Amino acid sequence: MSGRLWTPYEDEVLRTMYPDHFAGEISGVLGRTVRSIYTRVRMLGLKSPREKIVRSGKMSCEDPRVKAARFRKGHVPVNKGKRMSPELYAKCATTMFRKGNRPVNHRQVGSERVNVEGYVEVKVSEPNKWRLKHRVVWEQANGPIPPGHNVQFRDGNRRNCGLDNLYLISRADQLRNENSMEARYPEELRSVIRLRGTLIRQITIHNRKQRQ
Repeated sequence: MSGRLWTPYEDEVLRTMYPDHFAGEISGVLGRTVRSIYTRVRMLGLKSPREKIVRSGKMSCEDPRVKAARFRKGHVPVNKGKRMSPELYAKCATTMFRKGNRPVNHRQVGSERVNVEGYVEVKVSEPNKWRLKHRVVWEQANGPIPPGHNVQFRDGNRRNCGLDNLYLISRADQLRNENSMEARYPEELRSVIRLRGTLIRQITIHNRKQRQ
């Protein structure tokens, strides 16, 4: 997925959805990784509105408190280039981590947590592999999720991962009927938007062939 070029239509969807949706939601709609969403956001110069930042619980990078806590350019650690003396090493040795040590906050396989976007994650293997719980629950009952499809919540509650609250939907249908800008408009305008997207894709394909 990471090597796939972004189309003008995808950029338009990203510009429309980013102010009101988190990267994980947009990732599901466009079929791209969260990392690729953030990378494209930076390239397009998109910014999250304050309301979205507050909703996510994150502090803006432009917040004065964040800026004040940053290391300044050229900062040199006080212990740079210094080796620990044998006496100090002997004192610290008793508190050093041993090989195979597990921290006190180590989570067992099967543990759950809620990520910053409100989805429940479950630990599926060591040392630290986590997956979205609703996808795990669906796959345990129905098998692997087909390519190009997402698992969604009937009641919109991301923490309600009961099987009866989950349903499978193609990304195309999700984009068209649920999460996209199209869902905001009457059907007659949706058809125009879809035709425009098709036209843009065909122009992009034509231009690629011309360059080859």
